[in-house]
Amino acid sequence: MKRAFLLVAASSVALAAAAPALAQTSGQTSGQASAQPAQVDDIVVTGAIVSGERRALNIQKNADNILNVVSSDGIGRLPDRNAAEAVQRAPGVAIERDQGEGRFVAVRGLPSQWNSTLINGDRLPTAEEETTSRATAFDFFPSELIDRVEISKAVTPDMEGDAIGGSVNFITRTAPAERTVQATGGLTYSDKAGEYGDLLSLTVGDRLMDGKFGFLLSGTRYVRDWATDNYEPRRGGDGIGVTRLELRDYTGTRETVGLNGAAEYNFDNGGQVFGRAIYGTLEDDETHYKHRLNFASNRVEVQHIFNTLITEMSGGEIGGRHPLAGGDLNWKIGSYQNEFRYGDTPDGQDHSYFVVRFDQRGVGYQGLENRGAGTLAYNTIDGGTDPADAISNHLPAGFQMNPALTRLANVELYKVAVTERDRVVAQVDYTREIGSSLELKFGAKYRDKQRDAAFEDLFYTWNPAAGPVPTLADFALMDQPGRGDFLDELDIGAQYRNQFSQVVSEDDITAWYRANRQNLILDAAGSATLENGGALGRTFTLNEKQSAAYAMATWRPDPRWTVLGGLRLEHTDTAVDGQVLIDGDLSPEHRSNDYLAVLPSLHLTYSLDADTNLRAAVTRTFARPDFGDLAPGGAFIEADLEFAGGNPDLKPTYSTNLDLMFERFYSDVGVISAGAFYKRIEDPIFDSRTIGSFRGVDGVAFLTPANGEPGWLYGLELNLQRRLTFLPGALSHVGVNANYTYIQSEFELPDGRHAAIPRQADNLGNVAVYYDDGRLSGRLALNYKGAFIEEYGSDAASDSYYGEYTSLDFNLAYDLTDRVTLFGEASNLTDEKLFYYLGDEDRPLQVEYYGPRFLAGVKARF
Repeated sequence: MKRAFLLVAASSVALAAAAPALAQTSGQTSGQASAQPAQVDDIVVTGAIVSGERRALNIQKNADNILNVVSSDGIGRLPDRNAAEAVQRAPGVAIERDQGEGRFVAVRGLPSQWNSTLINGDRLPTAEEETTSRATAFDFFPSELIDRVEISKAVTPDMEGDAIGGSVNFITRTAPAERTVQATGGLTYSDKAGEYGDLLSLTVGDRLMDGKFGFLLSGTRYVRDWATDNYEPRRGGDGIGVTRLELRDYTGTRETVGLNGAAEYNFDNGGQVFGRAIYGTLEDDETHYKHRLNFASNRVEVQHIFNTLITEMSGGEIGGRHPLAGGDLNWKIGSYQNEFRYGDTPDGQDHSYFVVRFDQRGVGYQGLENRGAGTLAYNTIDGGTDPADAISNHLPAGFQMNPALTRLANVELYKVAVTERDRVVAQVDYTREIGSSLELKFGAKYRDKQRDAAFEDLFYTWNPAAGPVPTLADFALMDQPGRGDFLDELDIGAQYRNQFSQVVSEDDITAWYRANRQNLILDAAGSATLENGGALGRTFTLNEKQSAAYAMATWRPDPRWTVLGGLRLEHTDTAVDGQVLIDGDLSPEHRSNDYLAVLPSLHLTYSLDADTNLRAAVTRTFARPDFGDLAPGGAFIEADLEFAGGNPDLKPTYSTNLDLMFERFYSDVGVISAGAFYKRIEDPIFDSRTIGSFRGVDGVAFLTPANGEPGWLYGLELNLQRRLTFLPGALSHVGVNANYTYIQSEFELPDGRHAAIPRQADNLGNVAVYYDDGRLSGRLALNYKGAFIEEYGSDAASDSYYGEYTSLDFNLAYDLTDRVTLFGEASNLTDEKLFYYLGDEDRPLQVEYYGPRFLAGVKARF
């Protein structure tokens, strides 16, 4: 590991201090279309960790459902820089990462698309490079824009019902109680990249017109360089032998920009109108050099990969709250759009994931084996000579790559474009109290969604008529960035990097492409296009209308009991347009499907005393099929009697959920809780092979997603948060947060095998120790996620796994004055690796190292 540097940034900034009273949210759920969500103010002068936890725990204690809350103070006092990372330390919550940063959120071990991730109560449209699920990647949304996060383990009827695992609601900041100006400036440092970046954030808000009108504007810009060292043993033939070893060296710059605006006007009669707007974008400029030791083909391949990946989300809403007939009428209407696209690499015409590959053939690898499936390398677990973390390059002694012999193989333009629009999202709720113990609530919601997805993967080869095939010797060459310490985490890293060829810069390779585009010929058979069926499954247009209505009642017969029950109905009408390839001919395909989800729920809370709750819930939730599974596109080859494609007739997945929870709260900021949960899941979706008829042809094998047999999942959840105020002196300022979740599941696969559900980790845990004396605060936090099945193989030995992940993060803050705070953050201090493997940890599929990252700066307030 490189030497780590903790930066100290000096910046003069300003913000306003305000400490309004804690908003009480008893009897209010996050799915409510309220004009202004109950606010946990994030402006804290002293004791930030303690006061933030106090606010969060108070909301949790007074909620009518099983709920965890993460306050803005809790987020700000840990190195969690996007919305996904903001919730990773809550009980039962896990995240999936990309390049070391959080992306997708999962609750209680279930796949991310089986959870509802919301902003201000609305599930946002999704757009992502590879994932065609309904899960939203939240790495584009900075945590600085978040006021708090509510994690509902058992949803109520007024919340979106597509939440089998739970609902994670990111609530953005709204107008403050008084004038607020706050700013943050800092510098970032990536140990592996050896580069600096910056963080700038500004929030301005005020109350005018005697407090009736309030507004808030908040923006942040976060730039960081990153680097990744990666090795991937690709297995083929017999399934366990290594057909090629890929050595991937990534560098790049990520820029996140987030904007949040909110305004409200309060009427004298208690009514209110409001408006909110949000914008978030993630631009990832990536340079990637890859050496592929292709054992099976006896060649070394050098790939030059350049791209800019852009995710951009925008939207807003207007709404209001009005007294009506003895109750409150809440309404809102909004529109949101999320888009993924590539930037102008190699140019504006062919913007894509751009790959230029050169090959040197006739290498003469040594020490390989031929067990009947080709000449391959084998790990020691399979009787070979290569340890999992020291797979030899098997090059002959003295071998050196020769640029003059390393010839252009092909140019790849990998193109993905996804735009999803929630063109209209409208919601209305009416709440009325009947007497002193009963509250009735009714509402409806409508969403008009459109998703356009386009994909193709084009390969071009050199036209011999244009002259000799180019070689690396025809370019100005350089050492790739990071070559000198590539995979220095491994003893064998030096062997890899000493055999690397020199490479071509991005400027030179893109200039060459623009000058020689006319000399390249499309490899139609080797490309994935609409014409050959390779792009059909990811090219489609989907229109979906979601309509929901609910009724619920909250009854408090005495101060100890709360009973909340009701029914939600969600109707989904989906129409998908794509194309089907039938023996070489494209044919348009239009398919539609509709279904009604009936979702009853009952929540019971019994308060043993003012600080102790017993909770129980019985709920029914569901998950709509993923977009990629619904695509009608596919290819039918009559000679093989085989159709491979999507399945627009899929039914949603349903879950009946049982939840129990015990909570004991402490006045000195703390809670001890224990819970148990069980889910019976019906109609899970798996890839399957069935026999049927297609357009009059019988005996066709359909390779499509299909609904499977019911399965189950259960788990236990423990949580402890306590300040150690009983200790003497400075130790009384120490606090401990710890939680652990144990999960088990079983599902029957189409082949009859029983296995855990994909992406379900058996063990999740967090431990954090903090110190907060009102002026100095710091926290050391450990996050753990156990291994889980990523994708099923033909048997248990060939299932691919995501290995266990443990991260260690640290932050420190010191109030220099009442208005100025110095802070520092360090994440991934142990240089934890991302790790995929096949059946056993000694058979790796992908290993990535990101290195530690640091941030230091200043916050100030007026």
